[in-house]
Amino acid sequence: MSPHQALNFCCYCGQRLVTRAVEGDDRERPWCEQCQIAHYSNPTILVASFLHCGNKLLWTRRGIQPAKGKWAFPAGFVECGESLQQAAARELLEETAIDLDPHQLIPMSLSSVLPIDQIYVVFRYRCDNEIPASITPETLQWAWLDREHAPWDNMAHMHSRNLVEQVYTAIENQRFFMRVGHMAEDGNLHQRYPMAD
Repeated sequence: MSPHQALNFCCYCGQRLVTRAVEGDDRERPWCEQCQIAHYSNPTILVASFLHCGNKLLWTRRGIQPAKGKWAFPAGFVECGESLQQAAARELLEETAIDLDPHQLIPMSLSSVLPIDQIYVVFRYRCDNEIPASITPETLQWAWLDREHAPWDNMAHMHSRNLVEQVYTAIENQRFFMRVGHMAEDGNLHQRYPMAD
C-alpha cells in the first residue's frame, strides 16, 4: 500500500486499524478487529481529453495547483456515479466551458501509474473547427497549438510528453491507436495497439 493511501481508522466504527494477512489474500490489509473486515485501498482513476483539429491540439494553462501556470490538457478524477466518458466531458466543461456529448469521446490511452497508484484514461475528440474555449477558475489561458508551437518546456506533467508526441503523430498522419501500458517517468510504453479511426 502506498503511504499516501494508508488507512488508520475504520470508516464504519472509528476503531484504530491493525495490519494483518487476510484469509485468501496474498497481502496484508488494514483490518478492523471490531467489525472483522478488511479495508481495501484501490487506485484512483484520472481522465483527460485531447481535442484535435487538423494538426493542432487544444492546450490549457492551469489556473489551480498543482502546477498552476503550466500547460496541460483538460483532466481530473472520476467521481462516484459517473462513467469515464461522463467524467472526461465534465472536466472539459469545468475547465474550458466546452460542452461535448460524452458518447463522442473516443478512448486513446490507458496507463497504469504504479508509483502513485493511479490509472489514467485518455480520450480524444476530432473537431471540424477550432472550438473557442473560455477562461475559467481552473484555466488561465487556452490555445490551439501544433507540434512546433506546443509548450514543451512548460508542461505540467513532463512524464506525459511521450504520449502527447504520439498524439501529434496520430493526428498528423490520421492514424490512431489505443495506447496501453505503464506511464513511467521516461514515458516508455510496454504496448501499443493500432486502432482505426
